[in-house]
Amino acid sequence: MEEEIITPYLSEDVTLSKNTPFHVFKEIMKITAWRRFAHHPTCSQYKNHYFSFGALKLCVGCTSLYSSIIIFFFIYSFSYSFFRKFPIILAATFIFGTATAIFHFLIKPEDKWLKTLLRIFAGFGIGSFVGLIIFLRTWWLQLILSLMLAGGYLLYGIMRGVGHNLEDCNNCPLHTAENACDPRKNTQIRIRKINELLVKNLEEERKIRERGVKRKASKGRNS
Repeated sequence: MEEEIITPYLSEDVTLSKNTPFHVFKEIMKITAWRRFAHHPTCSQYKNHYFSFGALKLCVGCTSLYSSIIIFFFIYSFSYSFFRKFPIILAATFIFGTATAIFHFLIKPEDKWLKTLLRIFAGFGIGSFVGLIIFLRTWWLQLILSLMLAGGYLLYGIMRGVGHNLEDCNNCPLHTAENACDPRKNTQIRIRKINELLVKNLEEERKIRERGVKRKASKGRNS
């Protein structure tokens, strides 16, 4: 028996609690949050690609990678003298992190926790590479390694390709259903509806104010 696919991208309903720019911005941020934080649609097809913290969804890869980079920098900062004495540890950490990043790219693990572990190791590798740049203290070597780091980041993005975060949609039965699930289209429609709802509500408020002014004017003439 196939597992039921749960998706938030079939409904186009929107709400707006108040007719202010702040509340419009807030609702649009909620609608587009999956693109900015989860980096994948937040449906059950992608459940291994994001962490759930209540309504907040965070990308597994980015959260694991950047968290481990930050953690490594804390370790590096508090143990700087140790790394200055044993720079080989920085180099070994970088090699190990790079190897796990390549391994991750080759096997493309589906398991969320294996993916998390490999990304943590890769984050330590990136952190140690930056640590090596700081360690060298020679500007031209630092420049070369910084360019290598930037180039590697760009190359990784190119190798993954455009739209890689929506790959599972291609094989999803809801994507080709009569009432199709399309996260990007659904997001655009809901943003448009928020703006239309704001215009409608403001127009209704204007009419109410005009009726109130007319009633006051009528009472003034009759008094």
